[in-house]
Amino acid sequence: MFAPLLLFLLLSQDYTLSEKQHALYLMHTGKTGAAIERYQEICKKEGPDFAILHQMAISLMKQGIKKDPESKLLAIYGAGLAKSSSSLEILQEGLASNDPQIQLASLLFIVQIGDDYSDDLLLSAMSSDFLSTRMEASFHMAIKKHPHAVGHIEALMSRLPPYFIPFFPQLFAILGTKEAMGVLQRLLNDPSPQVRIEAIHSLIQTGRDDFLPLLRKRLSHKSYGEVEACAYALGVLKDSFSIPALKKLSQDPADATRLAALKSLYLLGDPSAQKEIEGMALKKDLFAIFALGSIRDSEGVLASLIHDSNIQVRVNAALGLLQRKDKRCLPVLKEILIPDIRDLSFQPRFSLGKTHMAIKVVSGTGIKEENPFIDPNLSLSMREAFLTEMLGLEEESFLQVATIIFDAKQNDLVPHLIQLLETLKTAKTIDLLKEQTQKMGAPLIRDYCNLSLFRLKIEGPYEETLVKWIMLQKGQELIKLRPLLPAKERPKGSVYALTPEETSRLLIESYAAIAERQDIKSIDLLLDALKNGNEKNRYALAGLLIKATE
Repeated sequence: MFAPLLLFLLLSQDYTLSEKQHALYLMHTGKTGAAIERYQEICKKEGPDFAILHQMAISLMKQGIKKDPESKLLAIYGAGLAKSSSSLEILQEGLASNDPQIQLASLLFIVQIGDDYSDDLLLSAMSSDFLSTRMEASFHMAIKKHPHAVGHIEALMSRLPPYFIPFFPQLFAILGTKEAMGVLQRLLNDPSPQVRIEAIHSLIQTGRDDFLPLLRKRLSHKSYGEVEACAYALGVLKDSFSIPALKKLSQDPADATRLAALKSLYLLGDPSAQKEIEGMALKKDLFAIFALGSIRDSEGVLASLIHDSNIQVRVNAALGLLQRKDKRCLPVLKEILIPDIRDLSFQPRFSLGKTHMAIKVVSGTGIKEENPFIDPNLSLSMREAFLTEMLGLEEESFLQVATIIFDAKQNDLVPHLIQLLETLKTAKTIDLLKEQTQKMGAPLIRDYCNLSLFRLKIEGPYEETLVKWIMLQKGQELIKLRPLLPAKERPKGSVYALTPEETSRLLIESYAAIAERQDIKSIDLLLDALKNGNEKNRYALAGLLIKATE
């Protein structure tokens, strides 16, 4: 008597299976709206099925990766947002593209997934036709300490012209294996002074004091940059045997060499070295001014320089005070963060031996446009880094700066500022965010603050407001990307190394926040955007759909 019931259940199961297959078929043939409608019909009958949604999202991104370059890049971005091993197939196809930008974007997201298969894809990236891809892959192989990294990186280095070799010592130092350190030792004896300097700095970064005897011998070399680098390395690596030689170099006529020796003597406990460095700073040596930021009890000298008429002196003194967590830096930092008619841009400046750094200030749009070495994206990243450093100040001072940025409607800093405020998550921070959700004439600030309160799970109308805003933006193009900075110039901890611009970034962050909830309501919102929103957004939304259903 159970046979008819069993037959009915089997037929129902087959019917359900064919419905799901049909939904997948519709998605595969590019009928996204119809596929989602069919899935929604299935949901009404038997509830949500995350497995089928997952397959539909993968199918959609596979379509994008086979289309025009813009669609390919958006599909890559979607696969990256998914952060799932199931999206590696799309990223692998992007890595095989003949477009270097698509290759780099694919590689960036591959390394973020970080499973065994992504390690294999790193190896395949080393065979790219584009040097930029191979260099990026080399960097990530070194970071991950890939077992085949030394051989592949050394082979790449041997095929390149000599002027590329200075990029490689840091990679072997990061790897740190016996084989890698053997290559690094050879680079210390390279004919090029620049290669030798980079090799010395690689030893500093990895704390290789076993190379101290070799570094001591190099203090007598004729290359100013190499002597400067060695002098500094001996102090960082705590080589007290070098104190007599460093004292001699502290009288060197070359300012950079003298400063390197003084910095090392300070690190080795010589109190007189600080007075000498302060003396150089008072003579407006920018490298010495910036160096005071890492020297105790230097605040008085730095504070005396922040009123100087020379903006280069003012800015470097303020950044030194910022390192010392001294709020007297705030007036000048406002000049840095809030542009005015001078249209200031900021670039790092290094000494010949790469031991000293200062900030170079460039003003005037015309000058910047004519100078190929002035990168506005790097300048913005530096301003974001300065803002991050301000977290070390008292909360009241940081919130004062945040209010100034909001009041000036400094939109380029708002996304990063919101991230920093979320890390504080104090009562005063939340009050400021609530206050700014009512700010007149600043929709980007209002919407970002509302998003932040939603992410912080603060009680209030923030989810409802966010959903309404997203629904209004459905026709907006989702992704407009800033160029990718070189690996060494990317801010640490950056959420988006490929950063969507302004409102497009707000929209993607809003969808991502919704996807993080991983509930039925958020999935329905993503499905609605996929079905009724801008077609260009579908690939990124597909990635977020995977994130919401895993």
